[in-house]
Amino acid sequence: MIDILQIIIVVGVVVVFGTIITIINLKNKTKTTTTKEQSSWQKIEENNEKKKELLRKKDELSFKYSAKSIDEDEYNKALKYITEEIKKIDKEISSEVSKLTEIQKTQDGGNELRFENIKLKGKLSETGIEKENLVARVKELEEYIKRIDGSQKKELPAGEISKKKYYEIILQKYKDYINKEEKKTIAEIKNMVNPGDLTINTIVSKHKPIGYDYNRDYLNTLKKIYNYFMSEIDVVKNDLKLLFWLEFPEIIKNKIADEQDISILLCSIMNNLSDNEAYIYVVQLENEKTHAFVKTKYKNTHYIFDLTQKVPFDMFKAKDEEELFNNYRFLESKIDKKIYMYNQDSYLDLEE
Repeated sequence: MIDILQIIIVVGVVVVFGTIITIINLKNKTKTTTTKEQSSWQKIEENNEKKKELLRKKDELSFKYSAKSIDEDEYNKALKYITEEIKKIDKEISSEVSKLTEIQKTQDGGNELRFENIKLKGKLSETGIEKENLVARVKELEEYIKRIDGSQKKELPAGEISKKKYYEIILQKYKDYINKEEKKTIAEIKNMVNPGDLTINTIVSKHKPIGYDYNRDYLNTLKKIYNYFMSEIDVVKNDLKLLFWLEFPEIIKNKIADEQDISILLCSIMNNLSDNEAYIYVVQLENEKTHAFVKTKYKNTHYIFDLTQKVPFDMFKAKDEEELFNNYRFLESKIDKKIYMYNQDSYLDLEE
């Protein structure tokens, strides 16, 4: 009787011990598998972020080349490098996806596997989204190029040329009087940047999302307004050396402005959206002509917004301020020197 009881106890101990060992092994196996999955997902996410940045640089490169701020050799060299890097990243992503597939084959094909498959599809769909964004930006660039080609080929009818000349004669005759009446003090120039103006508030309210947050929504909101101005307002170059300022309602109603008018309007919008870094810059170009645009800094990136050229929203940007000014072009002309800058709070003479 004792021998049978001892045998039962020994068998029970062995079974319990074997069960414990089996459970520990299964847990270790599950833990190892989970770690491998997490590692693969992390690598895929990191590679997707790298790819997004390269696609952004590729997009930016195309805009710079179209604006002739870089030559063909520099463009081809940079494009080749970006394309090769994207291929490497795609290869690495495919490798990690293959690893995940093998891992999932060895697991229980229940709800967890279906969840991971859905997650994988979501990750892979990012490439499709990036492609759609790139197509949209390319289309935007094509429209910009069409506008340039159209403006170069467009010629005024003979009657319009005569009328234009007649108006220029009138303006030249009364230029001194107009300049005297339109001349403004520094304080008055600063006050022209007016973020609290009713017209400014109306424009912003139409484009600003509910619960607007500067750190989250600023660039997207500004881009909508920028594109609205680009499509609705014609910006003309005042070559008559004539001082003439348009009020905000006049710009919106007549859909026309010169470069300082549109810069003041845009800067007021930016200040209204809580951007206190936005300034209007007046510069002298290599061709000795003056030009105006808006410059700002947002989240460690410097931007120049130039509606005179009707270029894409973020065409001119850089982490370094001097690099931004050096890379900027207006009709192929570089900046020779900065003359002055201002907004509602300050005016700074940059030639002193």
